[in-house]
Amino acid sequence: MKTLLRFFVPCLLILSLHAQTQPKYAVLKTDNKDTFLDTVNQLADRGYRVLIQGPFTILRLDATPPDTYRYLRLEEKGGPAQFTNWINEQGAHGYRWLAHTGFLEKAPHPRNYEYRNSPHGALGPSKGRDLSSLYEEGYRPVGIAYFSHALGAGTKEMYFEHELGQPAHASPFPPGSEIQIADAMRAGNVLKHVDELAKQGYRFLASHDSNKGGGIAVMMEKCVEDCSGRYEYRYFDAKDAAQIERDLHSHGNDGFRVLPDTLTVRPHLLERDTHFKRTFTYRVLASKDAAQLEQGLNAADQEGYTPLDFVWRVGWTAEGFLVLEKETMVSPGQ
Repeated sequence: MKTLLRFFVPCLLILSLHAQTQPKYAVLKTDNKDTFLDTVNQLADRGYRVLIQGPFTILRLDATPPDTYRYLRLEEKGGPAQFTNWINEQGAHGYRWLAHTGFLEKAPHPRNYEYRNSPHGALGPSKGRDLSSLYEEGYRPVGIAYFSHALGAGTKEMYFEHELGQPAHASPFPPGSEIQIADAMRAGNVLKHVDELAKQGYRFLASHDSNKGGGIAVMMEKCVEDCSGRYEYRYFDAKDAAQIERDLHSHGNDGFRVLPDTLTVRPHLLERDTHFKRTFTYRVLASKDAAQLEQGLNAADQEGYTPLDFVWRVGWTAEGFLVLEKETMVSPGQ
């Protein structure tokens, strides 16, 4: 027994020290090669979990081997019917669409998921009533899938997710209400619609596919309890790291918080709950090198910052910036 202990104790210490020396965040340059998925799963075997994917893929040390995560590529092949069948097959095996990434994720203790899209109508993307019907059945918006076709232009479909075995919500909306779409060609005009709906007791739900060619849109849901005027919104553009950080600091000091779901698409929105006094500070990291980004991210973590997602620069060339957030004040009793 003593011999066995002399053998196993050093091994356990080595494993413990190895875990301690791993950085909290790992960063990989994103690509479409098979070896990239292999590398992601190798990191997952060491306890990492995918958080964000953009020009770089960001993973966080979240699990303890052997209870680790597993990943598949999100394959948007064929048309909506073929894709829906494929993703539901993966959902039946415990894989879940990881929003805003190109991955499906299987948790250490997986559950099963089902996916449905809200089909386009004759004049474009689905309307509020169609979206509300899915929502009332217990489905929640997860992402937009993009499809290319041999003939004609590409198409997009909004997909919703439901965890199997969980009850549907009998009526998450007040009687006579449904999901509303704030849809316009410019971010400022979308915000006007959002503000109008917020005054009527609606709150941001998710980004949406616009009915207008080249337009932008968001979904708004009616609060179960009256929230007329409770939530306020702002938007920002992305030009460079300094400008983004400056604008977010200003909004954060006024109590507005970035809605991460809107970072990867326009309009980029912030929300303020007027019932609570909270303030936020933001840091924006340029993403040019994986090692440099990993170093900056782990250093910011020591200061209490959390990564939200990449936001893309507006202009002729695409450039992603990583947005980090830290809450600086919260009202007592919240």
